[in-house]
Amino acid sequence: MAGVLAAAATGCGKPALVGLVPDYPVVRKKWYSLVTEFVEVDSLTPTFRWQPLDIALVAPLPPIEYARVDHVNYEIRIWRTVTKSTGKLVYVQDRLAATEHRITRSLSPGTRYYWSVRAHFEVNGRHRMTEWALAGYLLRSETVPNESCLRFKTPSEEGANNRATPE
Repeated sequence: MAGVLAAAATGCGKPALVGLVPDYPVVRKKWYSLVTEFVEVDSLTPTFRWQPLDIALVAPLPPIEYARVDHVNYEIRIWRTVTKSTGKLVYVQDRLAATEHRITRSLSPGTRYYWSVRAHFEVNGRHRMTEWALAGYLLRSETVPNESCLRFKTPSEEGANNRATPE
């Protein structure tokens, strides 16, 4: 019985992920929490990074040897939190070729945000897309944003200014 409990407990601090895997901001979850933490980013215009589309993980697809995957690009969305599980859309960028994006305008200091990213691509000439990247308690049947969206918070005005000042 102790072995079963130990095995079950080891995964409690790691959030379950759906969609593309985020690199920055990092995804962090406390033990036994259903949702991830709001991790502070390094500036008011952070650079978001994620792993590239792994076509082998997208289903259902024809056998890979018969699939022609083209035109892979990414879409990122950021919502300022309004309530525990909702947000106001404040930033959208699509048709991104790279797996990173520095946002083009400053976010509000000391504020909590949700974010997510997904891939758009063609398989044998037909448009496809991944699910939105989610972490924690997975609410895939819900709309985004929701409590499972990736989370971050911006530094306070003072903190952002301190990081911008060269030493």
